[in-house]
Amino acid sequence: YLAHQFGDPPSPPPSPPPPNWRSPPAPCTSSGASVLMLGARARQFSSFMLLLGRMGPAGTFELKHALILQNKDAVDIPLMLEALPSATEFRDAISSLSPEQQRFAKAYRAMQLEGSVFGILVIQLKPQLEALLKLPHDALTKEIALTQQLLDLFIQYQIPSDLLTYAGPAAASPEEKLEAVRGHVAAIYKMVEAAKEGELHAARQQAMMEQPFHEYAESFGDTSAGCFLSGEARFAAMSADSDETPLRRNARSLQRRCSASAGLLSACSAPPPRHSAVQMPVAACAAGPPSEPAPVAQLAGARGFKLNLAAPPGCGPPPPPGASFPAPTAKATPAPIAGPAEAKANDDDFDTADDVASELDYTKIPSTLDAKLLTAEGGAAIRPTTIKVGETWTKRSQKALLGKPKEEALHTEEQQREKQAAFDLLDALSCSGALPIACCSLHVVVAATHAFDQSLLDTVIQQNVNPIEKLERSSLLVATTIHDAPAGRLLRDEVRERVARFAAPELLGGDAAAAGEGAVADLP
Repeated sequence: YLAHQFGDPPSPPPSPPPPNWRSPPAPCTSSGASVLMLGARARQFSSFMLLLGRMGPAGTFELKHALILQNKDAVDIPLMLEALPSATEFRDAISSLSPEQQRFAKAYRAMQLEGSVFGILVIQLKPQLEALLKLPHDALTKEIALTQQLLDLFIQYQIPSDLLTYAGPAAASPEEKLEAVRGHVAAIYKMVEAAKEGELHAARQQAMMEQPFHEYAESFGDTSAGCFLSGEARFAAMSADSDETPLRRNARSLQRRCSASAGLLSACSAPPPRHSAVQMPVAACAAGPPSEPAPVAQLAGARGFKLNLAAPPGCGPPPPPGASFPAPTAKATPAPIAGPAEAKANDDDFDTADDVASELDYTKIPSTLDAKLLTAEGGAAIRPTTIKVGETWTKRSQKALLGKPKEEALHTEEQQREKQAAFDLLDALSCSGALPIACCSLHVVVAATHAFDQSLLDTVIQQNVNPIEKLERSSLLVATTIHDAPAGRLLRDEVRERVARFAAPELLGGDAAAAGEGAVADLP
């Protein structure tokens, strides 16, 4: 990527700073405010993983940011471009330093250039799921619901992939393999639902123990619990003909709590008989009285009362300690252990040290370009540029198919949460690194900035310079370095003559000589 930036309108020039490689001249520092916007969007019923980082040595990718996009998710990520001093400016700035300081400055600049190679990695999830579950190619293409369930189990519940992988004979038909995986998914979902029901039941039992009144039912939206206050308790709570005692305070507190919970206790003009057997229900059971007598807690005193805590009908006792939930009925057959020949065949899928060494080292491209710009004509205006990811992202998502799109800002905490979810899914899809990621695409970005000292009008009018031709020459210099090819092979036939004549005659000297002097009048 080659960016360009023009200088600000002329103003009273400040005093020039002393030469210093850590404080470059003003034209270089003013070109570090460029911002690019990286956009990514997933279609409905499709998903992929977006990973951002930088290229490391020996063909490695150093991951820094990760995000899962699916079902119309879209994200806008700002990329900050920071220009470094050009090769000519750097050489002039360190010329007055000692040899030791120059070596340190060159080593530091080399690290800066190596770290300026930006990488964008896109991993397609559906093909990787097929490879993980040992399914044929394109087996999940039309299985939209099954694909969504698999991603939900991996992302939300972090189910191990061994519980879902097909483990039957390899000669089975694609339909049989797909049906086996579908059975594994159904069994896992059944186990998850059973675990949820068990947790809800345990929470209800805990709430009943902590709040033995109607409030515990309101917290769960359940009014099936029974709470009965006897007439003696009402009489003790409403009686005020004697001195107040702790027993009466407790009885009056119980009467107020039950009355506020159900709203069924009304004010009475006269107290009921002392030995009345009438009971005031706070929340009646849906199916009549329980078949077994409810446990009774008696409080002794001068005016005793009974508080009945009736369990809802049909609810059995809580599960005993150590009880386990039913496991899925489907049992996966363990996969056969690969023999030496098969293991050797699998090892051939990975790159060896010789293969990695023969590949292009992307981290060396900025240093090669920097050395080439140092000797090229017009190379002083091109500055290597680093790319950094912005702090705040913008994500648009649609939770439901007919729901409204929602836009949110992803800050550092949200980005870390998205990265952790992507890492968990990547760990499952790769079997903790044992399975290679085959269906992915890597985009390597090397950025450079062509900075003009003056504004566009001053460049064209005062300096009498065509900025388009300068940018064409800079683009050719960068392209010849990245592609390792001569400039003549990178140009179209209809523009080769014009570029050779005006923009980059030093790069296309042979073509310019062959064109002849009389060809200038025929140029567009």
